[in-house]
Amino acid sequence: YTEKGKLFCSCLILCPFQLPHVFVNCVECFTSRLLLEEILMQLQSCSSETEQTSQVHCDTFNDFVRLFRQAVATQELQDQTLYIVSNTILIFQFHSLETALAQSFLQLMRNVTVILLSEIVWELFRPNTGCFEPFSLYFPDYSIGHLQKILSQNHPPEYSADFYSAYINILLGVFYMVCRDLKELQHLAALNFSKYCEPVARGEANERDSRKLWKNIEPHLKKAMQTVYLREIS
Repeated sequence: YTEKGKLFCSCLILCPFQLPHVFVNCVECFTSRLLLEEILMQLQSCSSETEQTSQVHCDTFNDFVRLFRQAVATQELQDQTLYIVSNTILIFQFHSLETALAQSFLQLMRNVTVILLSEIVWELFRPNTGCFEPFSLYFPDYSIGHLQKILSQNHPPEYSADFYSAYINILLGVFYMVCRDLKELQHLAALNFSKYCEPVARGEANERDSRKLWKNIEPHLKKAMQTVYLREIS
């Protein structure tokens, strides 16, 4: 999954070991030119997070290769492996790139590793002509414990962390068997929290009155159960 892959790459490998890397979001960089220019701009400031970068113009892949090698030499990264992490890449974006560009991007240089993060299998991306087969790393589904920790981090500042964590436990108790998608659960948590804390806001209960809070939120969660994933379908 994209979010798991980005977390794995940034938090567990690239940042702790101070490996030179750039992240590009293919939703924002929706053309090949924007994609290549974003890589070059981040590469300019790869060694310093505060360094001011200038706008880069890159019209062709040949320009990209030339500017890329200049940036690598300037940052003194010739003897290191540079990691290009492409986040949320989509099928139509990958296939809209010219065949030569797609292959060159995957086979750029000996000391460049390209990491493509996607929820879609590689077989749907594979170009018609030959290219190196990538090493695929699959991430298992989040456990209920992982979902609890991730969702609990979004608690509103006006309520305690324990109060919001108790709400997430209730939410997962209702939806976990039918929905384990993190984004959908985040949407459901944000959508129904105001109903959960209504008794507290009105002064009819405190944060520890779990029975009253559950009784107030139960009909809303049952109604939300009927519309799980309906947003994405519509």
